[in-house]
Amino acid sequence: MLLKAYLKLGGKFIRMNWVDNLKIAILEKNIQKAYELVLDLPTDSFKDIEEMLIAQELISQAIEMLENDQEILKKQMLQIKMAKKFLE
Repeated sequence: MLLKAYLKLGGKFIRMNWVDNLKIAILEKNIQKAYELVLDLPTDSFKDIEEMLIAQELISQAIEMLENDQEILKKQMLQIKMAKKFLE
């Protein structure tokens, strides 16, 4: 299913495709939106091999963002466990 989003630009509505939406999510560092877009990958709507390669690179970047966020959460959980242990 192709994610449909519209951007009002100069009084015109421009349909943005999945690739554009993922680019925006990555630029905004919106991990949740990037994750949702990767899960909703429109396998049948890519125009050509170039767009598929772009999608592949964007997915790699989204995965990297998720892995970085996961590392940050692990560190935070460890700090909380250490603080909890200290308070006991």
